[in-house]
Amino acid sequence: MDLQLAGRGRTILIALAAISAVALFAIVVTAVGVRSAQAAFETTFPPDVSPGESPAPSVVRAGIAVVPEGGLELWEGPDREPYFTIHEGVVLPYMHRTDTGWLLVTTTCNQSAWVREADVQPQEQSANSESGPGFDISTATIVLDPGHGDRDWGGVGPTGLSEKEVNLDISERVRELMLSGRSVDWDSGAVTAGSDVPAFGSIILTRDNAGPNEGDFELGLGYRSTVANAAGADAFVSIHNNTVPQFETDIPGSEVYYAAGVEGSDRLAGLIYEELVSGLSGFNANWRGGDLLGARARLDPQTGEDYYGILRRSMVPAVIVEGVYISEPEEEALLATPEFRQAYAEAVYRGIVRFLTTDEAGSGINDPEMFELDAGTVSGNGCDLPAQPSE
Repeated sequence: MDLQLAGRGRTILIALAAISAVALFAIVVTAVGVRSAQAAFETTFPPDVSPGESPAPSVVRAGIAVVPEGGLELWEGPDREPYFTIHEGVVLPYMHRTDTGWLLVTTTCNQSAWVREADVQPQEQSANSESGPGFDISTATIVLDPGHGDRDWGGVGPTGLSEKEVNLDISERVRELMLSGRSVDWDSGAVTAGSDVPAFGSIILTRDNAGPNEGDFELGLGYRSTVANAAGADAFVSIHNNTVPQFETDIPGSEVYYAAGVEGSDRLAGLIYEELVSGLSGFNANWRGGDLLGARARLDPQTGEDYYGILRRSMVPAVIVEGVYISEPEEEALLATPEFRQAYAEAVYRGIVRFLTTDEAGSGINDPEMFELDAGTVSGNGCDLPAQPSE
């Protein structure tokens, strides 16, 4: 069918192919776990420690703290004993803050731990403003999540290109775009230095090259969502690339999965999808796609909630972007180039800007679908916290 895409003064005609097989979605999910958005704040205490053993916080306050230079001690409980020094540069979301100077944080392995507030500079949860005309981007808080990391390598291309590395590079390019004022030619999609769109207020990456192993470290799904929830993100965008397509298509086989239970997520997905197709169609490839293109939501037939754990746990507008198929030779070759990665990043940037500052609906938004298959799981057993190197 023909789908008319309208976006700030330009019209894009996209032919969406009717595709009939089931795509194998290359993203880590959990088959069991949290079943409601509120449960996103539930975490696991360190060994031999239970919630009852630690004093209840007098005030519930949330935010994030970045581990400072030299690392940060994690404690089993206030005034007990430190048991680990976590690596500098790691983002730690906190759900509770006591009046005695302690933060209850979630580690990269989905555990709970205590840190001393005096050892960090907490960034309190942002007060969200409603997106739409008049939204002030200079106050926006965005969480970007480069999919996979460390032993969870994600997809691997025919020549060995690793999805986890590509996702990180694209995410850092999106952040770079957001750090300064920009001008956008909404006809061509070109993003340049300028003042039409101000710098974003706060951009948080769940992993970046300032962290352990230049950003290549493992993150739990619960941790990723908790960072966005604790930060009070105006948008939470997880960057990925896909594997195992089913059919050829005339346009990039992009998919953007949205959190079905969070208002606005479908619109965010539709706008990013629209910009991806516009921005990537100029590159030559024999594009491949899955069973359905566009903005999608997959539901667990047993619970009716989001199938993918990262979306199920989110309490803010959230999407998982599957740009192109790294498993396909021509698309892997494009992903290896800085030009294509930049075009991907600029598409995500434009989609987020439109989500925050307009009431445009986006395009290609599909109704939530029941997902009967098992997309696969990666066990959290054996997750290692990134340790600060000893001097």
